[in-house]
Amino acid sequence: MTPYRGTVILELPDGEQLAGASDLARDGSGSWSGSLIFPSKVHSPQLLNLTAGRLWIHGREGEFVRPDTSDWVNSPTGHVRIRILGNGEAPF
Repeated sequence: MTPYRGTVILELPDGEQLAGASDLARDGSGSWSGSLIFPSKVHSPQLLNLTAGRLWIHGREGEFVRPDTSDWVNSPTGHVRIRILGNGEAPF
C-alpha cells in the first residue's frame, strides 16, 4: 500500500474549497481510500451531506464517493472526519 498523509483541498458542490488533512492509501490494484479531516469550524450541511466529490493534492485532482454520510458522527473532538473511496486514478 502506498500511503499519503498530508494536506488536501476539497471542492464542495457550490465551488467552495476547504483545506484539510488526509489519511489516504492506494493498494496494489490502484484502488484508493481513506479519510479527510477538517476543523469543526467548517461543519456545514454541504460537507456533512456530501456523497461524492473532488479533491486536490499538490495540484493533482481526484474524485471520490462517500458511501456513509453519518461517518462524521465519530469524528475526533474539534474536527469533522469523512471517509471516502477513490474513483479513478489516485491524486498522490
